[in-house]
Amino acid sequence: MTRKTHAAAIALALLPCAVLAQSSTVVIYGKLNVDVETLSANGPNASDTRKHRVSSNSSLLGFRGEEALGGGLSAFFQIESSVGVDTGSGTLAGRSSAVGLKGPAGSLLMGQWDTPYKNSTLKLDPFTNKTFAGYGAVLYGNSSPTVGNIANRQAFDRRQKNVIQYWSPESKSGFKGRLAYGMGEEKGTCAVACDPRLLSASGTYEHGPLTLIAAYERHDEYANTATVRTRDDALRLATHYVSGATTFSGIAEQLTYRGNLAATGLPKAFTPGNAAAVKVRNAWGAVTHRIGRQLLRLSYGQSADLKLDGGGPGASAVDTGMRYWAVGYAYQPSKRTELYMTYARIDNNARSSGDFGTAALGGVTAGAHPTGFGMGITHSF
Repeated sequence: MTRKTHAAAIALALLPCAVLAQSSTVVIYGKLNVDVETLSANGPNASDTRKHRVSSNSSLLGFRGEEALGGGLSAFFQIESSVGVDTGSGTLAGRSSAVGLKGPAGSLLMGQWDTPYKNSTLKLDPFTNKTFAGYGAVLYGNSSPTVGNIANRQAFDRRQKNVIQYWSPESKSGFKGRLAYGMGEEKGTCAVACDPRLLSASGTYEHGPLTLIAAYERHDEYANTATVRTRDDALRLATHYVSGATTFSGIAEQLTYRGNLAATGLPKAFTPGNAAAVKVRNAWGAVTHRIGRQLLRLSYGQSADLKLDGGGPGASAVDTGMRYWAVGYAYQPSKRTELYMTYARIDNNARSSGDFGTAALGGVTAGAHPTGFGMGITHSF
């Protein structure tokens, strides 16, 4: 065999690998967000609670890839892991991770992923819902994120495990939607008989500088008793508008808990009486303004007194409201790096013990007023 013939044979043997390499991509990405914080909670019902800490605010490392299968169909995957930069900890595939197919009709994935309800407004929060100043202080049940059915009943901030999701393609009119179903794999593991399931959906319409969002989520049988089946749901309406260097965002939300109200775990002290349901009504808004490489952030939110459906004599939900606000300043020396300062405060009414959301202080009692100040750096790659 001549040298030219030998070279041609090798080229033919490697051709399938070359074709595969051209139609398949893998990307490594990440974000490190670390700050030093001082948090405290002063109130009439407890001594001062104070913490000084370094926090790794949802820092992550991820791998995602896609392979063309022909006919407009592609296979894709994502494996995203938490990275505890402050402690050296981390969880492989602990964040949104899945495998799926996508094509002209949309995308279908299976794995563990943020629900459409949670994902629908994440980009609206100028504090990215990852630091103590994030909008979780007032929205989605004022709770830490969770992944499984029945865990943390009050939470609508869920990265749901054992989930199937469908994402529609974006239409020419600017509409796109997501639908998710969380399998009830916790069946048989509850304290009493239960078949817990999750359904979550969202729709987004974008037209120029305006974005309109609607999202809904339902949890079935998350906190059953021997005689009562529970059903909880959440409805959210949101808007986002960009005007030059200024961005405006707003969210209105209602959470409804039905059945076994004495064990909802809400951060509010109330007497349900014979009420059939309790409703939590929240509102939040934010403004950001860019001046060159500088960014100013402001957000405000409030949760009204709980509303009891029925309840009869003795039922009470007065003084269960709370307010929250946060301000921030950031300097961005590059597209990937940001230096920032943040201050946030929560004012609880006498029967509310609202805490910071994702980065909770802990130990907050009814009527306390948590405050926080932080300075940090974010770098993306």
